[in-house]
Amino acid sequence: MIEPVTLAVAPAGDVMALDLWAAASPPVDMGLRLLRVEPRRWWLVGGGSRSAELADRIADAGTLTPIGGGMVRATLTGPGWRALLTVSGCFDTENPGFGIGDVAATIIHHVPVWLAVTGDTECEVFMASSYAPTLIDLWTRTIGTA
Repeated sequence: MIEPVTLAVAPAGDVMALDLWAAASPPVDMGLRLLRVEPRRWWLVGGGSRSAELADRIADAGTLTPIGGGMVRATLTGPGWRALLTVSGCFDTENPGFGIGDVAATIIHHVPVWLAVTGDTECEVFMASSYAPTLIDLWTRTIGTA
């Protein structure tokens, strides 16, 4: 049995990909939430309205691309979020190394997702908009809100 989980779904239009060519980390404080999704790629969450300013600050260190238009952000809140992610997924959500601030890319129910742990009882799941209905249906049926 899965402990209680609530599900909130919203567009992720405020997400931008920051690709750096040589730097190990962003060259300046962006003043935004950063999710490191690859060795030289970060997602900037919440900066959509500041894209021109941020591109100027990055200058020739890399590139900034809006990617949120085709994505959905699902927020799973409650003590059962880790167990819910194992429904149709096969990875170790209980690993103590997978904690607040960590991001993991994986597959759940044939859907590529990025998991961002935001709290002890909360995780954001980013996925392509075209796949969102599949996962939302799976999760709502599993937690009994369908």
